[in-house]
Amino acid sequence: MTTWLTENVWMVPLYPLAAFFLIVLIRAFTWNAEDESVRKGTRTLSMLLTIAATLAGLIHTVPLVGALLAGTLERTEFNYPWIQAGAFQLSIGYLVDSMSVMMLLVVTFISLFIQIYTHGYMKHDPGYCKFYAYLALFNFSMLGLVLATNLFQMYIFWELVGVSSYLLIGFWFTKPSAAAAAVKAFLMNRVGDFGLLIGILGLLVFTYGWWQQHADQYVLLSFEGIAALAPEVGLFIPVATLTLISILIFMGPMAKSAQVPLHTWLPDAMEGPTPISALIHAATMVAAGVYLVGRVFPLFEMSSTAMAVIAVIGTITAVIAATIAIVQVDIKKALAYSTCSQLGFMVAAMGCGAFAAGLFHLFTHAFFKAMLFLCSGSVIHACEDEQDMRKMGGLFRKLPVTGATYLIGCVAISGLFWTSGFWSKEEILIGAVDFSPAIFWTLAVTAGLTAFYMFRSFFMTFGGQYRGETHVHREDPVMWVPLAVLAVPSLAIGYLLTGTDLLGVHIPAFGDMIVPPGVEGGAHHAAEHHAAAGALSHEAIALISMALGYGGAVLAWLMYAGPLKALPERVRRMASPLYIFFTRKWYFDELYGAFVRRVYLVFAEGSAAFDKGIIDGLVNFTGHSVMGTGAALRQLQTGRAQTYVAVIFFGVVVLSLLLIYWQL
Repeated sequence: MTTWLTENVWMVPLYPLAAFFLIVLIRAFTWNAEDESVRKGTRTLSMLLTIAATLAGLIHTVPLVGALLAGTLERTEFNYPWIQAGAFQLSIGYLVDSMSVMMLLVVTFISLFIQIYTHGYMKHDPGYCKFYAYLALFNFSMLGLVLATNLFQMYIFWELVGVSSYLLIGFWFTKPSAAAAAVKAFLMNRVGDFGLLIGILGLLVFTYGWWQQHADQYVLLSFEGIAALAPEVGLFIPVATLTLISILIFMGPMAKSAQVPLHTWLPDAMEGPTPISALIHAATMVAAGVYLVGRVFPLFEMSSTAMAVIAVIGTITAVIAATIAIVQVDIKKALAYSTCSQLGFMVAAMGCGAFAAGLFHLFTHAFFKAMLFLCSGSVIHACEDEQDMRKMGGLFRKLPVTGATYLIGCVAISGLFWTSGFWSKEEILIGAVDFSPAIFWTLAVTAGLTAFYMFRSFFMTFGGQYRGETHVHREDPVMWVPLAVLAVPSLAIGYLLTGTDLLGVHIPAFGDMIVPPGVEGGAHHAAEHHAAAGALSHEAIALISMALGYGGAVLAWLMYAGPLKALPERVRRMASPLYIFFTRKWYFDELYGAFVRRVYLVFAEGSAAFDKGIIDGLVNFTGHSVMGTGAALRQLQTGRAQTYVAVIFFGVVVLSLLLIYWQL
């Protein structure tokens, strides 16, 4: 049975695809049903189909995870010819290795509990069935992306993920802000995706000869082939061109993983239902960008400039998003900017060469951030759709499970000792200190800001007295059970993957399991590189990280629950320009708006005028000329024989006169 499950892992994306089509068909046949029992049955069936499809994928994944932990996972790649034109051939297939198994676990496990949670959150929504259909479509797209064997196949699913995200963000499309957020996300991701496509095509153009020489070994633009090509890529592509191609490819992850300057869509995407915030904008879709960077990591490593650009962009994103998060009053917006900041940590780690550290943080972050978003949904649901933390407070007594799990999430994301976030964030800092002390200290201070804004949100929401006006409803078991389940890996998964023994079974370190393509003997162990560098010791980095984390948490308590409650208002007045700067989100939206109005629209209007005046003028002139000539020639076709005889007579006379004149 286990062998059958592992050999047929290609079925994992097909389960949610089948669920999507079945839900659409069922909904089509019961659209006008007046019987309440039929409508209720349709809703229940839609929910069960989606959950069953995800559960089936998780069942396929569990044996693969067991093999990965036991060190017996065999890399498996299958490719099927898809499009062929002469020697040019594109293939589709599936790839099973340590990276894909890790992401399969993240997507199927977290999606399963989010879908269970969704039943409680969306049970009164008239679009209940459609919502589950969209969830199934998204899961198909994301799982297909994870299992892709080459860049072309990944790009197809990359776009499908974008379409699914658009549908889910704008699910409440009658709400203007939700419709605008969906369009903004779609357009901003198109910018990054265009760069990704140009980068892929550029890589293909410059290296096509190499792929033809190795066609018997590697599928065109396969990840295994890219790893083999990387050491030789300098023979085909000049360094400057390789850097440009790498940055173009990185534009895709910049948009999908919300990196500056393509980050502004993510906070606005909180207009979608909270389960979507947990699934797409915390745990899975935004992680796709980091996953793509990991897949083509050997190519990026060939350009030190590209690696530096990636590291700097990730660091800038982490800082900017953290500074905006500290002034947010909307609980979902605070978590959204937290997501941007944590994605910046992951991208910075990749740029610093700490491959395993970046993916390790992706793995741990997925659990506690999904749980935090679900906690926020539980709070919003209990407070009758209130999202302003200034109108909350004292909710721990009324929502004990939600409060406890939210606290666990705050502890984990802040990187306090022994939690999952501590281990993954520490690895990032160890990798950063060898790459650039400036990046290390910037990320370390940002880690302290993380603790501050997360505990600030906790104390504003759950501490003190209730400041709202609405009645707080009790917790729904369908919603708090997934929170309790996700709390376990949020606390422990990081420690378990540092290389430990559990119940007599040795669990290897994450860096020993997740091997970057083309790197033999394990992933980039930050600790080993660090020991050779002779910089700050591992223990010193851990102490700095913990000191800043605990310092941020204590400061948040002092200012929002302790004796310094009046301090936030004083700080706001004293640092009013800076406070306004952060609340206006560094004016990115205003800058983009000004660019659109003063540059893009002006250019578009000029192009329209040129098109109408010159292009259309030439086309219209040509058409009118043809029509005029045709109208003149039609006068010669009267249908009367005497007219034709007269024309022939005069023609003969004219020709005769010309001939006589010529002879004279």
